[in-house]
Amino acid sequence: MTFRAWNRGLAVLQGESRDNPYGVWTFDGQSWSPNLTFPGAERCPGLKGVWAGEDDYWVFGGQVAADGRTWSVLCRYDGYGAGEWQEFQMPAATMEHVTTHTVESTGLDDTELTEHAVIKEGELTSAACYAWNDCWFFGTYGVVVHWDGHSLSDDSPSSSEPWLQGEYTDAVARIGPTGAPFGAAVAASSQYRNGLQETELLPSQPGGAPPPQMFGSEEGPFSPLPLVPPTTAQAMDPNSGWVDPYRTDLVAVDFDGAGEGWVAGNPAGLRVDEQTPPYKRPFEGTEAPQPSPLLPVSPAGQQRCGGPAEGRFAYSPNGAQTAQMPAANEGGFLWSSIAVIPGTGEALAGGMIVPEGREGRGPNEDGARQPVIVRVTCGGKTMTTRFRVEDTTARDYDAPGDREGYVTAIAANAVNDAWVATHTGLLQERNVFTGARETRSQPPRLYRLTNGEEPAAPAGNNDETRPLELQEEPPIYVQEPPQEVAQPAPTVSTVRHHVKLRPAMYDVRSRLRRDGQAFSLYLTFRLRRPITVGAEGLRRGRVVTKARARRFAGRSGVLVLRLNRKRWPTRVRFDA
Repeated sequence: MTFRAWNRGLAVLQGESRDNPYGVWTFDGQSWSPNLTFPGAERCPGLKGVWAGEDDYWVFGGQVAADGRTWSVLCRYDGYGAGEWQEFQMPAATMEHVTTHTVESTGLDDTELTEHAVIKEGELTSAACYAWNDCWFFGTYGVVVHWDGHSLSDDSPSSSEPWLQGEYTDAVARIGPTGAPFGAAVAASSQYRNGLQETELLPSQPGGAPPPQMFGSEEGPFSPLPLVPPTTAQAMDPNSGWVDPYRTDLVAVDFDGAGEGWVAGNPAGLRVDEQTPPYKRPFEGTEAPQPSPLLPVSPAGQQRCGGPAEGRFAYSPNGAQTAQMPAANEGGFLWSSIAVIPGTGEALAGGMIVPEGREGRGPNEDGARQPVIVRVTCGGKTMTTRFRVEDTTARDYDAPGDREGYVTAIAANAVNDAWVATHTGLLQERNVFTGARETRSQPPRLYRLTNGEEPAAPAGNNDETRPLELQEEPPIYVQEPPQEVAQPAPTVSTVRHHVKLRPAMYDVRSRLRRDGQAFSLYLTFRLRRPITVGAEGLRRGRVVTKARARRFAGRSGVLVLRLNRKRWPTRVRFDA
């Protein structure tokens, strides 16, 4: 779930079937509605979305493709142009980046060699867009893909820089207070959290610094920043014997337009949707709590203020260890997302909490994990919010909203407007006849946090100007043969000269003007000789607006196309 303004939201849903024709929904300030042109999850299997323009967004990553691989297509919806979906394959260079090549000896004398190419399991995990023609996509194994408005290109780091091959987890792009764009991305300390334990850890940078986990951009490629999150190093694992000094993964990042940002981290390898044993990167033998930090950061990758006390948020898989946590009487935290509240420097972090022990008398007050949001400030103050619903399995009792679930997404559009989405849950009850414990499902929920007043932030619109694809038809030249002139001589000689004239029109330019709700496209051009010419605006090959042909005899000319927002042209053709 993501917003580009309080009245312009985008949500990508996971359905029960692979087709899932209602997988993309948008919010217009009043209600949510599905994009009925969405081709379905079979063709566009992504589970994440990102705004790129005023009516331009992408769906990517997060779901296995039809062929069983997770490196699925990217899908783009361009409501500015034809209002249709486009599918894009990953660049060949990107796929080569995530392909492992091995050579096997075959034959009796081992002289025959067979090469095997295996594509690694992985996916695109996050994206940041500055404009409709400038998007950056990030994934596992350090994958970076760029969109320039026409095609996708690979920008992944070289294999000679293994410390940059980490799994990106989140990204954001914003316009700063001076109008200059900036962006940030965060990553884990491993290549892929489901990879082999012995090979997934990233090496240190040259000089011994930890592998970078935060990256910054000023409308261009993203480069490493110095931020190092709090961590509890594991000196030696008794089973494998390897050393793991980097025990915290950054999993979420957000900034507001003032450049005030926050990042969230989890113990290495843990996410809200996978926090039960066996762990790919195990805790120490005592299963002692490890940090789940929330840090206020600047675009330069530095901690910009105090924030919550160190150790305020932590997590352990062992419920008996919760009493040791600094957040006593609350429990252990894992984060999934974070949203900066514009203009405040504060943030809302969403994820899950495992409460410390049993909290009440109801059958579902058993300390099971549940969704949670926490509001944090630079001064270190925190406010924890959990969700309560009626316990449908036990009369007169409450229960956690989506017990065993977690926050899947969070967004803050104004100081008085925020959204929270949660995963499905499970309530437990005891069968009165058999005594067996049974479960009852809870639906996913969408919450809006508001004081009931108009959001204290500017509303968004769909006004966006882009350069039109102007296509000047090739000139038509008519050359009449010269007349033959009789000569007094008895023989006649005919001479013909063929001259290729330069186009009559040149230096064609376009300018869009708006008068209230009406739009006009002014086409100006210069002339080498007199010409009669008109113009047509095309959309999907059909003429939607026309400027009648006129004769121009001066050195320049102008044609005006009257535009209709419902039939916006995507191409202009001159009619000579």
